[in-house]
Amino acid sequence: MTERTIPSSRTRLGWWALTGSLAAIVAFTAFSLLGTFVFGLFLYYGMRPIDHRIEDVVESSDAAALLTVLLTALPFFLVGGYLVVMALGELLPHLRAYREFLAPYVDTHALFTHPFTTIVDIVRDPSKQAIENLFPLVLGYLGELANVLTNFFVAVLFAFYLLRDDHHIAAWFRHLVGGGDGSAAYGYATAVDRDLEAVYFSNVLLIALVAGLAVVVYHGYNYLAPAPVAIPFPTVLALLTGLTSLIPLVVGKVVYVPLVGYLVWAATRAGETLLVFPLVLLVVCFFVLDLVPMTFLLPEIAGRTTHVGLMMFGYVVGGVVFGWYGLFLGPLVIVLTIQVVRIAFRELLYGEPVSPAVRSAPAIGSDPAPGALAHPDERGEGGSGDGADGGSSDGDDEN
Repeated sequence: MTERTIPSSRTRLGWWALTGSLAAIVAFTAFSLLGTFVFGLFLYYGMRPIDHRIEDVVESSDAAALLTVLLTALPFFLVGGYLVVMALGELLPHLRAYREFLAPYVDTHALFTHPFTTIVDIVRDPSKQAIENLFPLVLGYLGELANVLTNFFVAVLFAFYLLRDDHHIAAWFRHLVGGGDGSAAYGYATAVDRDLEAVYFSNVLLIALVAGLAVVVYHGYNYLAPAPVAIPFPTVLALLTGLTSLIPLVVGKVVYVPLVGYLVWAATRAGETLLVFPLVLLVVCFFVLDLVPMTFLLPEIAGRTTHVGLMMFGYVVGGVVFGWYGLFLGPLVIVLTIQVVRIAFRELLYGEPVSPAVRSAPAIGSDPAPGALAHPDERGEGGSGDGADGGSSDGDDEN
């Protein structure tokens, strides 16, 4: 055999230099597109339970991932984008009337000079001078739109490859951590994986369901009710009703109860015969926006142990600190922190060995997968056990 002429230390130094350089480039790229990748992670967890069911039918991870994206993500965001545009169309005329009042709290100049807002104004009230200025505005808006679509495409592509290859990623991670299914790192990863699915799938599903039902109820009411007791900006209130569905027990009452109170006041001013409309609305909202979600969806979410109050804190503070992608990054940081406290913090504090067993705050997060907690003899040769597929199998266990 030929003897090595380069000392191993020099070889390792070269490999570390190459690895460090590439890691720095990847870290810079990931930081530059942090919002895009976090959004892609949200899409992955939101679509994963559906992907598992489709894969059971088509028996192909590639086809299942593609069908999942085409049947869920794209229609969901087309409808969501349409509702957001409708909500902006309802709000802008009212915001202009209170521009001076909002000025200390909102950058009204940026809001009302935004290319999208200006184009809408020109379309509603065209003039020769406005039309001459329309072309550069359209170009500016198209540039912003292209940037949004590019980031959306990258996020969807990221989610697609996670759906397709999550089994391989889980196997690589088990090999990387060395301890296999019984290591603390694997237990931590599976607990985080279960929590993220509960947050990104169950909670978002609840918001989407309640918001969709509220859109139908509020617009249907406005179609039937006379103008004096009509709901102002119904799409905006429907989206708010969906967001408040995360509040335990209260659900959408924080929106539709004050709304009905306002409509009752409006009805008494217009004539007592109109009182029947807000009272019927109250009954419909109670059954459709409260009873349906609490009967069919909340029992599923109640089975998850993610702390709802902390998740709300993550949504709100994440959005304030990080901007739009904080809505997805905030809950991720909360989940990662909760599981560190549950699995490792006490052990690190007292100098004890870190294991996958949960010894602190057992009621505020998901437990690791069963395979991560089982003794090696119970998992069998190779340590595959119940949690052999890491993130992928967890979704199967829960769904």
